[in-house]
Amino acid sequence: MRKYINTLFMGLLIAASITSCSEEQGTNPGEDSRPAVIIYQYAPGEGYNADNDIKLRISANSQTQEAYYLCELTSEKADFIEINGEAAYMDQVTEKGIKLEEISGTSNQDVVVTGLIGDYTITAVAVKGNTKTAFESSFYGIQWDVFGEGTYHSSMFNATFAVEVRKAAHAEWYKLIEPFEEGKDLVIKMNGTNAAIEQQYVFTDSKYGAVYAEGKGVLTDNNINMTLTFTCSAGSFGEKQEILELPTK
Repeated sequence: MRKYINTLFMGLLIAASITSCSEEQGTNPGEDSRPAVIIYQYAPGEGYNADNDIKLRISANSQTQEAYYLCELTSEKADFIEINGEAAYMDQVTEKGIKLEEISGTSNQDVVVTGLIGDYTITAVAVKGNTKTAFESSFYGIQWDVFGEGTYHSSMFNATFAVEVRKAAHAEWYKLIEPFEEGKDLVIKMNGTNAAIEQQYVFTDSKYGAVYAEGKGVLTDNNINMTLTFTCSAGSFGEKQEILELPTK
């Protein structure tokens, strides 16, 4: 039996400017005196892995003649800046980064960065002559390691079945691989003995379409006992008691 998804990724901006500027800079084309860019983050879309891939929309103001971006481990960026300074890092981005060919003046360009594992910083640099400004955004790519085969007891489906379990390298998070539907994984985030299941698209109902689950649970012995609420556009299927028996090591 197979079916489940990663945490729904809401389009969000996770960014902090490394230049001193107002909130309006880069958002009001034609009003800024310096070049400026902003980075927005979105879910990468179908065919990508939202745990390790990210879609970026880089927006430039009217003063921007060209722009570049560079994605690298946050620690590597910090090491470079500590030795060389932030101005030198902007030069690094324009020299070793990727030029955004669609950026010139008031414009946007979408790019998808893939295969990120660990703590990354994406830096975009806007250029006008000898003037450069930078904007940065962060992304954490999750590494999932095989943990073993567990057993899942579902009151929603009145079934018990084996499921592959993976564990995050950076936290006590578990991912169940396609427990309800092919292509949809279930992520359980542990905090001590408490489990949080954020809203996730778990399977597609033939009548109601997309069905989501969210809830909480507690770890007892080797079992994560969960209370999940299953919902769809038409309403709720109610609370269900679900149990994951973790693999024994």
